[in-house]
Amino acid sequence: MTQFTIINEQPFQVLAHSFGVSNSPAGYTLAYSADGINYTNYTDATPANETLIVNGVPKGFYFKLVGNTGNVIVNY
Repeated sequence: MTQFTIINEQPFQVLAHSFGVSNSPAGYTLAYSADGINYTNYTDATPANETLIVNGVPKGFYFKLVGNTGNVIVNY
């Protein structure tokens, strides 16, 4: 298993088809990108203090948590 810390809206790459994000003190919207430059938001926001589980994503895609404040842990 790989685990790392994300600060605020820092972009990150996931080398798996699923991952989890720990609770955040603020709500956020997950955004995804194939190139790490151009991001598209998912339609559903994740509320504050809820864990996010993401399944069935392309391995190697880039992500960021738009609106996130503080640190979260990503596991895959």
